[in-house]
Amino acid sequence: MPPWPEKFRAAFEKGVRDIKGKLCPLNISEKRQLLAILRKLDDCPDGWKNTDPKKQYSILQCLYQAIGKLLDPEKRKAADARHQARNRENGKQKAANAKSNAINNAKRAKATREANRQAILENQDHHEATWDEDTIEKEATENVEYIVKRCGRNGFVHVFVGAWPGKDLNKAVEAECFGKGRHAVFIDGGRRVHYHHVSDHVKLLIPYTGINCENADELEKRVQTKLIDMGWPQDRRMFVRKGSGSCKGKRDAGMPFPYYTCVLVCEQSMEQIGIRLTTKKDRASRKRKRQ
Repeated sequence: MPPWPEKFRAAFEKGVRDIKGKLCPLNISEKRQLLAILRKLDDCPDGWKNTDPKKQYSILQCLYQAIGKLLDPEKRKAADARHQARNRENGKQKAANAKSNAINNAKRAKATREANRQAILENQDHHEATWDEDTIEKEATENVEYIVKRCGRNGFVHVFVGAWPGKDLNKAVEAECFGKGRHAVFIDGGRRVHYHHVSDHVKLLIPYTGINCENADELEKRVQTKLIDMGWPQDRRMFVRKGSGSCKGKRDAGMPFPYYTCVLVCEQSMEQIGIRLTTKKDRASRKRKRQ
């Protein structure tokens, strides 16, 4: 804040003395009273004239610091210096963290590109036929029967697809089952759910592994369709629509690449194991944090 005009400084000090009888700290109601007096002055700082309820606490904090500066200028100066030094250190740490994250992200991206390249080379001469209708129906029916049996009356299910180049299949499935970016479920309190949080309660079945993305996608879609047509309620499934995604990513659909279809089942409800579905409010909150 720039230096105050002498007239305003005198009015500020007089306001404190009029309220308290002497120059000393004010309580919360007295600071509000002083603020009301100061806002009537032409040379009152513009920031203090802001009447937004969200800004009032910070304005009152500024009043507290200003009174402290009048009482003991050297003490206030030392406190401001410590605050600035702390901000500089925090800024350095933030910059260091950003640099470290950028390096780690670059390493992961490079490893992913190399794994994808290797998977393409290893599978380029392989071929897997696309399933006919009878095969898809048979596989889907068997999976739905398994789901109904394992989930019972209260349990929930998730059916999803993915790719797994250059990594352990089980680890790939565990990393993907609750989503990597836009999570489907949360632990109450806003914490993301990962497999290790609920591994004692859920079971993962991988009914398809192969190099044909159409087989993986069609099996996922058919199982999801059957469950929705059965009237399986939303609070007992993590997928919202049937076949809304694909495991092929940006690759050509005809390119041989390692794919899977996975089924996650739990005989208990989400509430019983301490998780819940994501809401629009959760996603809005995350957007605000990023801004």
